[in-house]
Amino acid sequence: MIVALVLVIGCLIALASGQVPGVIAFVVTLTLAGLLGVAPSSELLSGFSSTGVMTVAAMLVVARGVVQTGVVSRVTFRVLSGVSTARGALVRLLAPLGLASAFINNTPIVAMSIPAARELEQRSGVSARRIYMPVAFAAAVGGTLTLIGTSSNLLIASIAGDQGVDITMFSFLPVALPAFIAVVAALVLLAPRLIGAGSLPEPSAMPFRVEIPINDAALIVGRALADFGLLATSEYRAIGIIRGDAIVDVTETLSPGDTVVYRSTRAGIGALWKNPRLGQPNQRLYGMTLGASASGTVSEIDDHAPSIRVIAARTENPLAQTLAEPGMPIVATAEDEAHLSDLDDVSMVTDAAGRAPQPARTVLAVSILVAVVAVAGAGLVPVEWAAAAGALVMVFSGILTPHAAVRALDWNLLAILAGSVGLGAIVTYSGLAGKIADGVARLGAASTLALAVTIAIVAVVLAAMVTTAAAVTILTPVIIDVAASLEVSALPLIALLGTSACLSYANPFSNQSFVLVMGPGRYSFGEFVRLGLPVAVAALALAVAGTLVWSTVLG
Repeated sequence: MIVALVLVIGCLIALASGQVPGVIAFVVTLTLAGLLGVAPSSELLSGFSSTGVMTVAAMLVVARGVVQTGVVSRVTFRVLSGVSTARGALVRLLAPLGLASAFINNTPIVAMSIPAARELEQRSGVSARRIYMPVAFAAAVGGTLTLIGTSSNLLIASIAGDQGVDITMFSFLPVALPAFIAVVAALVLLAPRLIGAGSLPEPSAMPFRVEIPINDAALIVGRALADFGLLATSEYRAIGIIRGDAIVDVTETLSPGDTVVYRSTRAGIGALWKNPRLGQPNQRLYGMTLGASASGTVSEIDDHAPSIRVIAARTENPLAQTLAEPGMPIVATAEDEAHLSDLDDVSMVTDAAGRAPQPARTVLAVSILVAVVAVAGAGLVPVEWAAAAGALVMVFSGILTPHAAVRALDWNLLAILAGSVGLGAIVTYSGLAGKIADGVARLGAASTLALAVTIAIVAVVLAAMVTTAAAVTILTPVIIDVAASLEVSALPLIALLGTSACLSYANPFSNQSFVLVMGPGRYSFGEFVRLGLPVAVAALALAVAGTLVWSTVLG
């Protein structure tokens, strides 16, 4: 047991330090545990065949298919239409995005909300940094509402299932829903006061000329750029519309065959490409550097292959009149990198952005997601097979290419989840789980309230120190042991664990979504603590209350 304790503590210290990649910390720990015989190899490596990890992988593909249609971006833009204050934006955004996170991985949802908040900042002067962090908080707790909403819930279900505790699609709801309501209410009240507006970003240098063609399927046909916030942001500015041989004003209504011309930063090119309203082809975006043999004009480069189209270059002139010079950076679309690497004029190719959103497939993609949730929720098939089938349909229906489906898999996340399962095996097989369970049982023996408060505090503190995945894999078997020793139902306590572990708001490095907004929001660690602590306390209070009510109902 001493060896196991040293291994677990060492792994947790490595994770908490932030200096060691999570994957390395888990690999080293599991390798040492295997060499020292702390637990059977089959258990240490069981995470790589865990149904929870497999479900997470499949749901990442399903989520990418939905996000690929641009539906999140379009809905967010509509929700924010007419908003003039930060509190008004939060009232409209937090509940819908939080609920969406119950069915789609919250990281892409948070990522898609960033450009929407930037557009709002440009249109109405509402500080985007007052929106990013609250959205990430709401999305994190929103994911706990269902089994598939967050990877930690799936890990809990996998571990608990092995110990005879069956968890279904909405098992977490009685505890997670009160916490979600508390988070949304607290953020609406506190975020505008506790997060400073900051200064609006200075207009960036815009060295690129971007020419975006408008086709028949573009959602913006018949509308003006200003209707969708596409006139100007800190990353790009529309300067004209090419219509036939003429240049018309950027306020004109767009028609098929038009080409919108922008001045843009490098980041702005990707933002324009990913905007679903512009209806770009289902291709990827690549940055290229022209080689020593480059000649002719920039627009002539795509004459070598019909699947290639140059849409941007660092120039002041129209692309058709810009001479291709060695070393010049340009941006082009293509089916894959191989089409560009074969060009004699190109010396270097880098991936600049994913495939352009395909709004025409929104209904199909959302229908696939709904079918996965309905089939798994009704218990017709196990959730892992429902998710796997949904992922396959996303590919076979053409919403995602096979390569896009593979890219949707976050291998670092999946490896950490698999390693977390192995860490839980060390805790269980070494007897540490029983010792920890005895301690928790003693602290919570006075009443169900004391037990629930103990579990909530331990879960949120441990998750903030390390990772949510590590916290739930360590504590799930502990809670099952505690429930058995005290002869109470384990399900409400497990739901409390899943909810509390996702409330580690005070540490921005405890959740991928929190890390995602730190840069755009220019947040300090102190700002996460200042807003995160009171919001987490409010959520934990209602989560504990939900646990007590549910425990009473179950008798």
